[in-house]
Amino acid sequence: MKYRVEWREDGVDLEVVTDSLGHDWKVEASDGRNWQFRVRPVEDGTLIRMIIGDTAHTITVLPENRPGTPLRFLLDGRHTELTVLDTVDLITRSVDSDRKETGLIEVVSVMPGIVRSVMVGAGEEVVEGQPLMLLEAMKMENEIEAPIDGRVEKIEVAEGATVRAGDVLAIIEGN
Repeated sequence: MKYRVEWREDGVDLEVVTDSLGHDWKVEASDGRNWQFRVRPVEDGTLIRMIIGDTAHTITVLPENRPGTPLRFLLDGRHTELTVLDTVDLITRSVDSDRKETGLIEVVSVMPGIVRSVMVGAGEEVVEGQPLMLLEAMKMENEIEAPIDGRVEKIEVAEGATVRAGDVLAIIEGN
């Protein structure tokens, strides 16, 4: 699984591999740094012990965490906040940053993948957040959603097509 982690002003792309229980982690950063650590829940998912080499750290997950907001926790008693973005979050962020309320909007792929399903056709009305298509990337299926309310002007890809990052998938005319 690939994530982008943002801490303060810096952002680091991380490739994360865990065992099936999520206990043993291997993390490789885009800048070449690597970590291996073990994670053990101590109390019902709110208190976690992280062991890196011979050093143990305590992570206390704070109760105010909500989906779509930065992850807030205490690391050895110090308040820490991270924004963790998975592939779908990165697509959404890219679409949101290019959003215009009216006019033609290009829905682009932010990653290479294979179009597994096209769920709408040209001429159809869509609402913001409505699934347009399913894109398989990095062995995961990601829903590509409408960035705005509008009418689908054109679908630029067909099911089974291979796309690159930056390829236009659909064009929507905003209401």
